[in-house]
Amino acid sequence: MADKATIVLFSHVSNTHSITGAEKLLLFFGRELSLYFNCILVAPQEGKLTRQARKFGLNIQLMSIPLVYGIYTPYAGLEADVRKFQESKEYYELTDWLAALRPAFIITSTCVHLLPAIAAKLLHIPVVWKISETITENEYTSISVDLIHRNSDEILAISQTAAACFPEYIRESKITQIPPSWNDQEMMVEAWSKLRGERRRELKVRPEEPLIGYISSFINKEKGLEHFVKMAVFVSAVHPKSKFLVIGTPGDKSYYERCVRKVKLEGLTSRFKFIGYEECLPAAYCAMDVLVVPSLIREGFGMTAMEGMSFGKPVVAYDSGGLHEILHTVGCGDYLVPTENIEMLAERVNSLLAAPGLAATIGAQAREYVNLIYGPAAYRARLLGLAERWSLRYCTALPQLAGPLAAVAVPEPPVGEATGESKPAAVAVPQPRKGSSPRAVRLRRGKLRRGRLRRAKSRARRGERPGALRRAARRRRRAVAARRRGTAGGKRARGGVRRGRRTRSRRKVA
Repeated sequence: MADKATIVLFSHVSNTHSITGAEKLLLFFGRELSLYFNCILVAPQEGKLTRQARKFGLNIQLMSIPLVYGIYTPYAGLEADVRKFQESKEYYELTDWLAALRPAFIITSTCVHLLPAIAAKLLHIPVVWKISETITENEYTSISVDLIHRNSDEILAISQTAAACFPEYIRESKITQIPPSWNDQEMMVEAWSKLRGERRRELKVRPEEPLIGYISSFINKEKGLEHFVKMAVFVSAVHPKSKFLVIGTPGDKSYYERCVRKVKLEGLTSRFKFIGYEECLPAAYCAMDVLVVPSLIREGFGMTAMEGMSFGKPVVAYDSGGLHEILHTVGCGDYLVPTENIEMLAERVNSLLAAPGLAATIGAQAREYVNLIYGPAAYRARLLGLAERWSLRYCTALPQLAGPLAAVAVPEPPVGEATGESKPAAVAVPQPRKGSSPRAVRLRRGKLRRGRLRRAKSRARRGERPGALRRAARRRRRAVAARRRGTAGGKRARGGVRRGRRTRSRRKVA
């Protein structure tokens, strides 16, 4: 790792019992970037994300950083609230840590993770901002757009939908589109037939019974589970043997319980399987015959739809945000329906169940196109170009990047001796100058760190309330200078007294 520049990736969440699409996306991104850079992943707490990241050999730093949710849903007082966040203890600790580390650049993930970007820009550390969601469009959207623009050097957008809120001049000058992908090793392609049989037996789904699936990391109203349940009523009337699988952790418990009650009221309890969290997603996808994504919001991309098609499953979805983009790109636009049109959603599912051969063909073609456009090879080609550009632009010592794309391979993580986990990569630290004692080196680093932090804080405060804070800063500097002068005078006086005593002692001895 010594020959690679150090970069920092900031994750806004690290869930303890499950992992979201945004976390999986950042983890895959960091793992692939570790081919070119020494990557440190900063997360708010231990969770599935950090545990998996360690297995892939990434350094982990736990740090609680407030999230600015107003960037996602902007409002009039957003900028004033951002200034309050900059006065928090967590923000100063973050600034101090970045000032000491001095990475080549940072990558902050999701629009709500604003504070790492502000801290890095104050320290003149380049910022790459990774946007994977669509910012709410209202009369204050321009505030969010301006905050992201001012505090970033580059913006990575997961899709055209995610980048649409930015003006054209920003899109042309600093936005790069990099859609997600997957790790082929985790797809378990050779075991698909076995996984399908085993998982369907566990779910008590017979071979002749079609299984329609719904997956969401966290289930709330925006993810459309209630629409899926209502759709199931129409589908069951036409295909009475059909069964339904719901996978996801309840985000809104009252909403989730309402959907479960709806299933009971419709007499569909025996046909529904509710699973809070699925440890083996490949087995779940393999067990399904059709995947339905009834999202009611403008998705930034549609990770679930992409995953379903990568397993060869036909996908029926609401025509919203990134879902429109991805299904049209792979030639499955016919299976998009207007948002909230439950009857048409059921009609599309019924047409697939009525012709199993056609459904299998559509799934196979979707898998072929998804792999071609969004697969690992396409992703690594895009990432190689980004890594080369970042090395030239931000890194003083250029790492040796991979040559031909064919030579790029996912490295196997190093395995620890006892635990089976990989050992985190060491961060290169400056070596002490020759002849310097360890204590002197520590003191010198401490002075530099405190000086950088004071300057960063001073710049932040001057930008907020110039007059009063500048006067207060001047008063503090004068007080410190006065104390130093007093201390120096006292030392000289005490030194004179000691020298006088030594002189008198010598005279007595003589």
